[in-house]
Amino acid sequence: MQGALTAFDVNTGAVKWMWAGDGPGYGSPMIADFGGTRQLVTITQGKIVSVDPANGTLLWERPYVSANFTNAVTPVVYDQTLIVSGNGGPTTAIAVKKENNQWTTSVAWENADVQYRLSNSVLVGDVLFGLSSRNMGQYFSLDPKTGRTIWTSDPRQAGNAAIVQAGDIVFSLEDTGDLKVFRRGGTSFEMLRKYSVADSETWTQPTIIGNRLFVKDVSKLALFTLN
Repeated sequence: MQGALTAFDVNTGAVKWMWAGDGPGYGSPMIADFGGTRQLVTITQGKIVSVDPANGTLLWERPYVSANFTNAVTPVVYDQTLIVSGNGGPTTAIAVKKENNQWTTSVAWENADVQYRLSNSVLVGDVLFGLSSRNMGQYFSLDPKTGRTIWTSDPRQAGNAAIVQAGDIVFSLEDTGDLKVFRRGGTSFEMLRKYSVADSETWTQPTIIGNRLFVKDVSKLALFTLN
């Protein structure tokens, strides 16, 4: 697949730089600081790559190949690690550091019991929360430092979920059009409410602005007010 990681001038729309070393993935690029260096990190079709956000110069890359080239997870930055997951693969923390003026990456931990394919995860304090693709969809929380599973929900929750964090509250928009609201507890996440917010499938990330929640389904955009 052709494509490029591209930076645009926000005032004119002109292309500032492009990096075309691999086809695109489906996750979003993230800004991170590793070793005091600001970096733009993303998952591509078959790699994890980091470039200088000022000019697109490649800083480092690491192979990350899924079974059918649909890397679709946005990485999560935790301390000096990058947490990723892929099609059928374990959730993995990649340690990033600079040694002898060269960037190196290595596996800090892996958790094969928690895997996610299309859903994103979020950091809530010192806990990673998301929806695993195991057992027809299980919510989970992990220790991002060690990879240890803290908690998993009952199975058959959802096929996919777009998750947004607001403090200790987490909104999970499932692909069926259900919106679940969780609050972090001592050892688990408590579901506070469940709302039906769409009549068709929801694959787009919900957007929260103040007390307003925007939800996009297959055919329409809806606005909900949070009280």
